[in-house]
Amino acid sequence: MSVKKIRIQVFAYATILVAFFLRVYRLADKNIWWDEGWSIWLAKQDWLALALQTARDEHPPLHYWLLKTFGAFDAFSARFISVAFGVLTIALLYRLGKRVGGARVGILAAFFLALARFHVWWSQDVKNYTPSIFFAFAAVWFALDVIASADGAKQSPSNKEIASSRKSLLAKTGWRAIFLYALCAALALWTHYLAALILIALNGYGVLVAGRKSQGSSPPAFVLRQWIFANALAAILFAPWFILYLQNAAAWTAAPAFDFGLFLKLVATVLPLGVTTEIENYAPLTIGFTILVALGCVFVIARTLSEAKRTKQFPRVLAIANRKSEIRNPQSAFLFILIVFLPPLFLYALSLTPVSFFAPKIQPRYLLILLPAYAILVALGIATLAKYSRAFALFAFWFTLFASLFVLRDYYAERHLRDEYATLTNTINAFARQGDLVLLDTDQEWPTFLYYLRAPLDWLGVPNGKTMDATTADALVQRALARTDAIWLVAIPDALATDAQKLIETRVARGLPQQNAWTFDDKRLTLYARAPRDLIQVAPANLTIQHPLPFIPFSEPNAQNELIAQLTGYDLPVRELRAGETVRVTTYWHSVKTRGEIQLVDDANRLVRAAPLELETGKDVRVVSAINAPPDARGEYRVRVQVETTPYDLARIAIEPRAELVRADAVRIANAIDYRFGDSIHLIGYDLPQKKIFDSKVALTLYWRADRAAKKNFIVSRRACAYRHVQNRNWFV
Repeated sequence: MSVKKIRIQVFAYATILVAFFLRVYRLADKNIWWDEGWSIWLAKQDWLALALQTARDEHPPLHYWLLKTFGAFDAFSARFISVAFGVLTIALLYRLGKRVGGARVGILAAFFLALARFHVWWSQDVKNYTPSIFFAFAAVWFALDVIASADGAKQSPSNKEIASSRKSLLAKTGWRAIFLYALCAALALWTHYLAALILIALNGYGVLVAGRKSQGSSPPAFVLRQWIFANALAAILFAPWFILYLQNAAAWTAAPAFDFGLFLKLVATVLPLGVTTEIENYAPLTIGFTILVALGCVFVIARTLSEAKRTKQFPRVLAIANRKSEIRNPQSAFLFILIVFLPPLFLYALSLTPVSFFAPKIQPRYLLILLPAYAILVALGIATLAKYSRAFALFAFWFTLFASLFVLRDYYAERHLRDEYATLTNTINAFARQGDLVLLDTDQEWPTFLYYLRAPLDWLGVPNGKTMDATTADALVQRALARTDAIWLVAIPDALATDAQKLIETRVARGLPQQNAWTFDDKRLTLYARAPRDLIQVAPANLTIQHPLPFIPFSEPNAQNELIAQLTGYDLPVRELRAGETVRVTTYWHSVKTRGEIQLVDDANRLVRAAPLELETGKDVRVVSAINAPPDARGEYRVRVQVETTPYDLARIAIEPRAELVRADAVRIANAIDYRFGDSIHLIGYDLPQKKIFDSKVALTLYWRADRAAKKNFIVSRRACAYRHVQNRNWFV
């Protein structure tokens, strides 16, 4: 093997390793969100229930079956399936790029996709996007075997091989390529319906190539028949599910019309940068990538038109390879142009469909399936520059590298695990009994809640997005009381907006006495039960400790030969937090009644914060202690437990400094107001952009003034109200 080939293989494998590292880095360091919780919940259902549920939903079942098959029911393992298909796609893209323009183009395309924030983002999510992308582009690979031009060849052939190749590649590949194309195309559709966008572009390309009349190639009618047969086989493989879907699918109502100009800006920004908010701030980077893509497209099209003018045979030029060009197979390059430019137009048109069995709203993530083709066009653009100037090509490479790393840095900075439901649900897990019921007020986040809930409890949800009235509250609470003698009521901020009079809480309290209540940041947990509960000692059947420890004694035995306290383990849901946030440490004890502290200690062994630890007499005593990180804290700290005079370090946590505060009088406030909260806090204004993109974050800036220093932290809940188009289950805001 030559040194050049060894070098190419080293670069290829290094690119795949980089891609893998970027996708497993901080993989579990992000809270499960609605769609992920839904996917994991659905994967836990039996096979038939799963199939019937997805037939009524917007996604086919293959991804959920993969989760179920591999038992991927936690954040890391469920997301790892997306990681695996994401990395496989990068390896496949290297082969596709090599086929189009040689090994350098393959490595450049794979390297760009490996670093692409957009692809890393959804490779770290429990969604079906990366599997569908892999299967769709595997179908592209085998389709190139089936419908390759008469003068084309596999695996980036040399010019000599191209010149001598006068036999249709279809005849070489035969039925194997046809079957594998059909299988991959069907698997892509079984994973995500929008994989059809790639297949539409692929079929347009296939018809164009199959319709040529080139000397030495197979007759166009024969090639077209083979291509139709391959697609018919794919349709047969997908038909069982499609028939079931049509029998159960709900009618979709189109979303509000999306500005077409803004849509084009979104496509141009999200594909190279993976950014969906404040896209105007990234205009220079977007323009740079657009120029690179345009260079690749213009070069391929120019070669096509030039040869068409010379030979008067436009279809034939799709098979021509220019000896001086870095693009060895313009035929295949033309396919990737179609994939990048046609599907967005179809997606936009589909979103405008008034009523349909599938009318998705415009969401940036639906464009992800185009990204591999976009990466190849970027690589072709750099290769085109290299034809004229190595310096310009090198500059373009460093530009793509810098831009990708720049947006990746911001992406990883946002991956921050919070204790949203872990401690709350573990309280239920620890003290729930068979027959208890959970009442979610509201059910806005029910998949996320159920992800953390281990106890096999029945649950009801208060409908979100609807103002609660007395009649509805009576009916709902009566349903709950008819099923149980104990209710765990979980109230989230959405309940304040829909049930300001606390009708649900009042009616539950009428039926069952309150036994205890806990507050976890902006959520409240209340237990209502007919009989008092032991909410101190955890029953052995319920005992699950995140970090079990050997028995750690904290004193000598007393007069009754009892150890005052023995630590058996602890729960620590986060190992990172930001200055000003609260960390909850749950400890488990064999103890007699005594006191201690949970402490936050810096590296100089100085006490920074402390929370009281009240131990009761018993076995498997559970105590939750909340420590608030100082607003100016940064760096590594130790979480320490101390009983009597004995300290014990539980763990280390990292505290990130919070964003630097900006004085309101130093900036221009777009919307000035003066609304007072309590007796000393004022909301004095806000900034809010006029236009936002669906499925993206809203950049809301609030400006505050306090008349005096606050003695405790306050949580600001921000809620947007939708006034129209709330047809789909997750369209409430």
